Amino acid sequence: MSELLVAGMCYLDVLVPRTAPPPPGEELFVDAIRLSFGGAANSASVAAALGLQVTLCAPVGCGIADLALRALAERLGIALDALPSSDDPAISLVFADARERTFVSAADFSALERLQHLPEAPWIHVPGLEEASRLAGPLARARAAGSRVAVSGSWQPGRLAQLARQPEVLWDLLVLNEKEAEAACGDVAQAPRMLAACARSVVVTLGAAGAFGVVDGAPVRVGAQAVEVLDPTGAGDAFCAALLAALMRGLAPAAALRFGVCAASHLLQQAGGLLQDPLRIAALRKEIPWKY
Repeated sequence: MSELLVAGMCYLDVLVPRTAPPPPGEELFVDAIRLSFGGAANSASVAAALGLQVTLCAPVGCGIADLALRALAERLGIALDALPSSDDPAISLVFADARERTFVSAADFSALERLQHLPEAPWIHVPGLEEASRLAGPLARARAAGSRVAVSGSWQPGRLAQLARQPEVLWDLLVLNEKEAEAACGDVAQAPRMLAACARSVVVTLGAAGAFGVVDGAPVRVGAQAVEVLDPTGAGDAFCAALLAALMRGLAPAAALRFGVCAASHLLQQAGGLLQDPLRIAALRKEIPWKY
């Protein structure tokens, strides 16, 4: 049984340079167009780099992106639990710079709805409210069987607006960024209190200002070191993976939050959100606050 199950869509990310499109019928060449994986693959790659036994449960077909995902999981030592889906079920065009990101995406969410039971794991992480909604039944059954469930927000205004109105505790940990917390509650500072009805622990990330929240009943707030930002893609996924790894290794809430911010800072200094560069993996491992 894996220590962490990451369940959701694995997007093939096409990192498109911010440039004016050419006139109709003409072709514009740029220095590079980078390809990577995002979504659930981001947090799975960071968790695996931190030494966790990770299973990635994601829709996988027989397309080019699907073959690449299988090869990537094998190379990173991640067990892949493939859900039958259409070919190339999740694609994103990512327009990103140090200030902002925009996405054009397509995803076969229906593949998630056909899943009845999730593989067993002490912790399950779902990197998106849409995925969490589509997996509501399997997640509830997993929690009833003893698994703990962590969900991160993603920018889905309709789903965010419903969070404060949940009638019961659905998850054990909810992580939102500042923009998502404002959309969910209207008051970022009060988000942990206002969202306590849907998750036992609630954390809000604040970018360069660090993160705060309530974890296992303890109010926590940590700052962040200034870094040169190359690309913000995947920083939130790295934060969640590192936070969960630290909690699983027995760190106190403040120390766990601090390590989550540290991991996010590392991802900000690379292009794309997938952690696969051996040098960057080694640099992050040096920061691990437990015996690796």
